Amino acid sequence: MDEEREGEIEKKEEWEGVASIALLPCGSISGHFIHTPLSVCYGLHGTELACETECSRGEDYRLIKLTIIDYSSKKEQTVVVECKGHDAARINNVEHAHG
Repeated sequence: MDEEREGEIEKKEEWEGVASIALLPCGSISGHFIHTPLSVCYGLHGTELACETECSRGEDYRLIKLTIIDYSSKKEQTVVVECKGHDAARINNVEHAHG
């Protein structure tokens, strides 16, 4: 792996684990993600992105600018993700954000 890419989160890598996320009154999210099976903890902070056009994906669809913080290496990476749902929301990486 390149030294400059060391510690980065791969775009197409799928992670599974447990997240605890608080939805703050201002619309942002804050929390942490425990990546299993290694039990590595990452910090999460996100802000909702305003859609520039009408979104036809449903009222529970949101684009979020998500910052993932690796506490062990003190590095962070920001990605745009899509969020579907409310209490049991699913967060996925997006290839092309139209909104």
